[in-house]
Amino acid sequence: MKELQYQQNAINELVEKTILQLRLSGNRHQLVFKAPTGAGKTVMAQEMLARLTEELQLRGDSPVREVAYIWIAPNKLHQQSYLKMRSYFSGTRLLRAVMYDEMDMTDGTLHVGEILFVNWESINKEKNIIVRDTEQNCSLFEMTRRTQAAGIPIVVIIDEEHLFWSKTADKSKVVLDRINPKVEIRIDRKSVV
Repeated sequence: MKELQYQQNAINELVEKTILQLRLSGNRHQLVFKAPTGAGKTVMAQEMLARLTEELQLRGDSPVREVAYIWIAPNKLHQQSYLKMRSYFSGTRLLRAVMYDEMDMTDGTLHVGEILFVNWESINKEKNIIVRDTEQNCSLFEMTRRTQAAGIPIVVIIDEEHLFWSKTADKSKVVLDRINPKVEIRIDRKSVV
């Protein structure tokens, strides 16, 4: 990542605000991250996740030391982000990018140190495999419930957030209510005037 000051400022602010949100009681705390197209939102988000993970482990003032991440994106954007972050984190090994079919389902939870990438269209209908109840009891919603029951908060990153709320606002609300993350980071583009 280039050391551009506006990117560093945005990353620092996102890390601090996310840590503050993680300290609050309750769930579904929301942060919105907007930047113009081409500003490097995905790159800034991956750096923010790396720094957040490090900060949570290092800070003595945070009651939360670890979180599980879910990255939700529309269309095939989740694959693009997954490939970028898999490459980025392969060098640092701080986090591991995974798709649903790559997950270790042994304990039926989301794992600390992993970012689960999912496609919006794969989780917005009850009949979809990833959210449907199965014999193994490993639907996304069941995994999020178990993860939180184990005391691990979930941070959901919603990429291209405007696409979720334009035509599918009701579905988006239902899905996020069922995941019930501690923090939602909504990434969107900002119009430049």
